[in-house]
Amino acid sequence: MREELYDQQVLAMYDVRGIQNYIFKSNAAKEIIGASVLVDSIITDGLKAYIENNGKDQGRYLTDWKNDDPKDFLENTEIIMQVMFVGGGNAYVLFRRGEECRNVNRFLSKYVLERTYSLNLAVAVVKKTKAYDYDYAKINEEMRRIKALMPSTQPTGALPFMEADSITGYPLTKFEGKTGTYYCTEAYLKRRSFPRNENEKIFDNMVTEKGDNSTLAVCHIDGNSMGIRIKNEMQNVTTYEEAIPKMRSLSQEISTVFGNTFISMTKYMDKLTPKVKENAKNRLYRKIVVAGDDITFVCNAKLAIPAVRYFLEHIGAAGEDDVTYSACGGIAYFNSHFPFSDAYQVAEACCDTAKSRAKKDENRGKSGFVGNFFDFQVCTNIRAADLEEYRDKHYSSDQGTFIARPYFVAGDKDEEEFKNRNLKYSVEKLLYWSRYFTERMPRNKAKHLRNIIPMGCNELEKELSFLESRGYTELIAQSEKRKTNILNEDEYRIWYDALEIMDLYVEENSHEDNN
Repeated sequence: MREELYDQQVLAMYDVRGIQNYIFKSNAAKEIIGASVLVDSIITDGLKAYIENNGKDQGRYLTDWKNDDPKDFLENTEIIMQVMFVGGGNAYVLFRRGEECRNVNRFLSKYVLERTYSLNLAVAVVKKTKAYDYDYAKINEEMRRIKALMPSTQPTGALPFMEADSITGYPLTKFEGKTGTYYCTEAYLKRRSFPRNENEKIFDNMVTEKGDNSTLAVCHIDGNSMGIRIKNEMQNVTTYEEAIPKMRSLSQEISTVFGNTFISMTKYMDKLTPKVKENAKNRLYRKIVVAGDDITFVCNAKLAIPAVRYFLEHIGAAGEDDVTYSACGGIAYFNSHFPFSDAYQVAEACCDTAKSRAKKDENRGKSGFVGNFFDFQVCTNIRAADLEEYRDKHYSSDQGTFIARPYFVAGDKDEEEFKNRNLKYSVEKLLYWSRYFTERMPRNKAKHLRNIIPMGCNELEKELSFLESRGYTELIAQSEKRKTNILNEDEYRIWYDALEIMDLYVEENSHEDNN
């Protein structure tokens, strides 16, 4: 922070870097969940700790941004610090003097390190003017510059004579008497934050049964065009008097819409649970991150597509009458030996591919509206973390890709023209063929068909002729359509996708029962 700002009113922006990677670094449920608890509201918690530890007058340091008067800092010179709002993973704070901001920054940096051991705090500070729009643009530009130049520092690994953690490489420094196990400081801090009322075997309890059915899924959902929405809402707002209540309202609205839809989705998963695991004594899902429009959770593999589909269908109806939200999702299927960190990267990459398809001009709705899409990937190899390269190698033949994903999920408020525009990507096609292969075809024949599709159309036609002789006329009808160019090759790609998830999907309840 520049010294010339010490006597000036300043606007500060805080961002904790690498939270998702930090959470999923371990394969232990206790550490993953503990980490998610640890980083939740870590900035605002740190600001409160600064006030308490330094004997500051709470009345002059305002951190309750959801309930305090947004004009306090602007109208009362006795107020030294006020949190403007928290949104998009960032906290924006006003300070009466830059010197106080410097003190807070020093405390927060130490606070984050002491509680997480390895996370880094990025801070941008600019002089406050009367023009909020100017300051907001300037501080976000400053934050981008700082992040680009900021080294990704990590604690020193174990010295040669010290035993190291196999995942982090950090020295084993803490002994847990209950288990008789040594942990590195990072893992110890995560474990210490694990809720006492939760079962350490929560992920093990999610699976249908051990062995081949021990598959879990990491699901990542991210809102579409949130930055554009905020920009449009704030384009004519220039003063802090207008901006603070407006940004607070927007931030809370986004959190409420996505949070309530998540809660509704969990209730839907509860209703599906008996279909997945009879006499289940535990929930088959666990929230990891629910922050604004950023959603991440772990669940039984068979709940993943129904849950993500439900969320995407209902997110649009969760806003005000004149506001429609949408989102994209990514699902990574994995079993216990696959690293959680890699699984999350795959889920995030799948979400990105879904957004890429959603944002294509031909797939957008009126006024450039971006719809709901999701992608999925079965992780059988750690190289799947590099999704594009992995698919180029494992899901392509001489005739191109043989998968159709990502898929479109129609929202409750989507217009018919928009639905029709994305019909060829509809999730309904995926689920129709998944049901067909599961219910009407023996497993051995279905799996053989899955192995044939990557070989190309000639081999596929031979297989379809064989299946025709065994009475599978619906597939043959589709093949005949292809010869007359009525059927797009995407149909065969959908078959492959459906065949890949046929053991990773449970038939859904009627949605009318879950609104």
